[in-house]
Amino acid sequence: MSTTVFSRAVQEKMKGMPAVQKVFTSNAMFDAPVRMGLNENPYGMAPAAKEAFVNAAEHCSCYGNFEVTDLRQALADLYGLKLTNFLIGAGSCQLIQTVGETFLDPEDEVILCPTFSNFYDMTKIFQAKLVKVPLKDDMGYDLEGIRSAVNEHTKMIVITNPNNPTGQYIPYDTLHAFVQSLPKDIVVLIDEAYIELATAEDCKTAIPWITEMPDRPVVVSRTFSKYYGMAGVRIGYLIANEEIIRGLGMIPEGFVSREGQLAAIAALHSRDFYEESKKKIVAGARYLETELKKLGCTVWPTQTNFIFFDPHVDPKEVYDRLLAKGILITLQKYDRVTVSTPANNELFIRTLAGILEEMKIVS
Repeated sequence: MSTTVFSRAVQEKMKGMPAVQKVFTSNAMFDAPVRMGLNENPYGMAPAAKEAFVNAAEHCSCYGNFEVTDLRQALADLYGLKLTNFLIGAGSCQLIQTVGETFLDPEDEVILCPTFSNFYDMTKIFQAKLVKVPLKDDMGYDLEGIRSAVNEHTKMIVITNPNNPTGQYIPYDTLHAFVQSLPKDIVVLIDEAYIELATAEDCKTAIPWITEMPDRPVVVSRTFSKYYGMAGVRIGYLIANEEIIRGLGMIPEGFVSREGQLAAIAALHSRDFYEESKKKIVAGARYLETELKKLGCTVWPTQTNFIFFDPHVDPKEVYDRLLAKGILITLQKYDRVTVSTPANNELFIRTLAGILEEMKIVS
């Protein structure tokens, strides 16, 4: 297709632009019998959320609330903020691009440690400079390294807490002090896609900083995909001060369906169901950590619904062999496996044990 179909502005952006980092998985991989690679919640949506979704579908010929007012108000009530502190979009990935389009110019720099690929894409799409600070040996964030990288061109710092794909987190007080130490004109984007699954007492949300630090451009990103089991519904939200939300709202974002809005509201009122699901996920994570260590893998502790591990053989070959046996995990620097049901977790461990034994014999 000729690039002349695009606007001149888009053509200019496309010149020399590197390929984005995000790798889309083939349909064959998505259709794997055992899905343990996309950090989906195996226990799904709460019954009340499913019922709300199905009932709303009866009116799918009509548009939903374009302002997503009821869902924004439900979130405001939950977090003790105002409706005007929230922007809803079709998944947090789409909203991350909205953040980039709102704040980034080509001369700006974005600092981050290795994390979710969508943040790399955001930076490249809007032609800002990506400044990547390596993780520490324990796979934790190097906050001192990030601070040292700050200069007059720094526009944004991205923190994913807990981090993906490592599962590590930054303690609340540590991150609070770090944010306060930064120049006040730097946008701090804190992605909390997994924080509702955390169990550590000091792994806490940065949402209170929206009101505690009104002079700092802090933006918190959340999703209904993980804890709430609604990955296919596509609902994410941003939380920030009212001025920032007004600015973000000037960028058109994906519309959230009537079904999704009503299901999300019902999900927010189904805490008991989700807390029970979380207990099962945490138990599954502890099981996988224990069994992976028994197999000789290096395992990094997690505050999420996935485990990052080094099998001490070729991670790509481990990924390929598991996929050939119908088990989808994820390949990053090492391997990452999503916590699933007890049956799937046990199947994964049995299958991996056989694969590792075969690979060690061959080597």
